[in-house]
Amino acid sequence: MSAVRGELEEKRRGQDRRRQPTPFLSTYSLTRRGRRMGPRRRRDRLTYGYADRYDVPLVLTLVTALLLSTADAFFTLQLVARGAREVNPLMNFFLQMGPTPFLLSKYLITGASLLFFLAHKHRPFFAGVTGRHLLFAVPFVYTLVILWEITLSLRLP
Repeated sequence: MSAVRGELEEKRRGQDRRRQPTPFLSTYSLTRRGRRMGPRRRRDRLTYGYADRYDVPLVLTLVTALLLSTADAFFTLQLVARGAREVNPLMNFFLQMGPTPFLLSKYLITGASLLFFLAHKHRPFFAGVTGRHLLFAVPFVYTLVILWEITLSLRLP
């Protein structure tokens, strides 16, 4: 039965029409003219894992994560102004440069990471966890961080 399923899954109607796989960053993603939501075959996920169209829940999750990241940055600035310290060494480096470099670097690093997860939404990273799973986890993690920051702000004078 599995051999038959494998044959059906790999069956093509003629030659593969793609001249090349969808690139990591596709201009079709910006123009909304793209047609590929992802690979059609399981074996293509490791070879042709990129898409040029993204579903609405995934994009809304990305925007939510960026907004929560920005809220986290503002809460961090408020806590540092009240005597707390940044424990992340990279963010502490940018914080020492001032609030603007801190906010800008936080936004750019988070945005680049989220775009990486979005572009690799079908690619398994470890134990079957894909970029899509990681992208959906980011807002949850930021929510926990913000709740912790609110708790800290209630404890500080």
